[in-house]
Amino acid sequence: MKIIDKKLAYHEIDFLLPAQRFNINFSYITQKGLPFVREFVLRLVHLAPMSASQVAAFFGFSRGEVQEAIEDLVDRNELTLTTDGRLTLTEKANGYFSELGEVPRLSLLRDSTAHLSFDLATFSCLGKENFSGKWKAGIPIKVDDENASRSEALVEKNFQRQFQKILQDGLLSKSLMEDESDPPSIYTVTSVNKIKQVPLRLPVQFNIAEDGTNIEREDFELLESSDYVHQQISLEVDRLTRPINLGDVKRAMLEIGDGETSKIFSLNGDRINLQFLEDLWRLESNSRKGRSTFLGPIYSSDNWGLVQMHLAPVIKARRESKADVGQTPFKWVAPSDPFWGKSSSLQVRFAEIVDKACTKEKRLYSPAIYLPVQGLEDLRSARQWKREFDPNAEAAYGLAEGFLGGNVEVLYFEGEFVVVVYHVSLPDAYPVSLPIGFLSTEKEIIRSVGGVLSKYLDGSSGFDRPNDCGLLTRFGRSGDQDRH
Repeated sequence: MKIIDKKLAYHEIDFLLPAQRFNINFSYITQKGLPFVREFVLRLVHLAPMSASQVAAFFGFSRGEVQEAIEDLVDRNELTLTTDGRLTLTEKANGYFSELGEVPRLSLLRDSTAHLSFDLATFSCLGKENFSGKWKAGIPIKVDDENASRSEALVEKNFQRQFQKILQDGLLSKSLMEDESDPPSIYTVTSVNKIKQVPLRLPVQFNIAEDGTNIEREDFELLESSDYVHQQISLEVDRLTRPINLGDVKRAMLEIGDGETSKIFSLNGDRINLQFLEDLWRLESNSRKGRSTFLGPIYSSDNWGLVQMHLAPVIKARRESKADVGQTPFKWVAPSDPFWGKSSSLQVRFAEIVDKACTKEKRLYSPAIYLPVQGLEDLRSARQWKREFDPNAEAAYGLAEGFLGGNVEVLYFEGEFVVVVYHVSLPDAYPVSLPIGFLSTEKEIIRSVGGVLSKYLDGSSGFDRPNDCGLLTRFGRSGDQDRH
């Protein structure tokens, strides 16, 4: 693994921006060309008033042909006859020409309808997509209440302002672009009706520069302006940020017997030392110890490849084996970190673990995820976690907060491998927590971490207050809390 482009991602978080879908009825003006004879007769008369015989002579028309053409144009109120018998353009026909010698264009007023989504922060048009995402696995962004209450009026204004861009992006009916050489223009919006409110998911990558400092977030391509949204994101991040916890994290490292990871931080502990991290990656790539250090959430695309690399051969071997291995625990223990799991990637990864646990013939292992709650009485957190992990809530358990200080995440596959992730809060250096950890296949490390985990799961904080609070789906049912 190498540091690429002089920056490295240390966290991925989805922010949920309120958006609404609208039904928009509008009128537009389109410019159309005229049929050949009609166009050229008008162009000729536009140059100078002339008689019917002069028109016939110019085009080589017979008397009947020129009479038919002129009568048609008179009926359309485009030509009129002066007192001296000359043909001249009416006011209507003069409006077809922008200047002398130009091709005449006929303005037509037409009606159309569009189904479009707009965010409620910048009122940028998000397109025709009917967003179906749910308000979970992300951090909601707050916007001005007035934006939601006046959304229809604000969309009317912004639809007109953005009309040409919306048209160019192909978000309106194809009929509006029948004549691509002369695109239509908006005339008026007749009605705007809100259909529903939806979340716009904005994945944000937090990056570290070569010197270990935080890099400013990039703008959002979907939005016309990102400034306001970045301000609101900063407010939410500041609200969730916890005090520095590096001391507690280092104590957790000692407890599980990890003497390597603490070296990644600078001597004064104020930031990460990327040079040391890169050196460690080089050493690990040439080592047979079975350890892989990583930066960022374990469920991010790059890091999850580590899990897949070790999980795939285990699954293959267990499918082919005749041994009964279905009871082997595969436990995922979440930290008490406000930024953990704020990404749709987590649900995808856990669903993958659940789906691969069984074949048609047998169970290969027993997956379970342990999520922090205050105790058996914490029904609010239980409901929230159930909603987050639906439809896999049957494998979700409550765990009393406090495992390794709430700063450590563990994926423990008994006898196979273990993943340890420290969620470090260094608010002076990084706006969000910094996940850093390792995957190990060393039997000693697996046993050590497994022992620490089992001790906590089997323990309690007092009478009738077990750390393992049982299935979230059974919270609130007296005496019916299955332990795993």
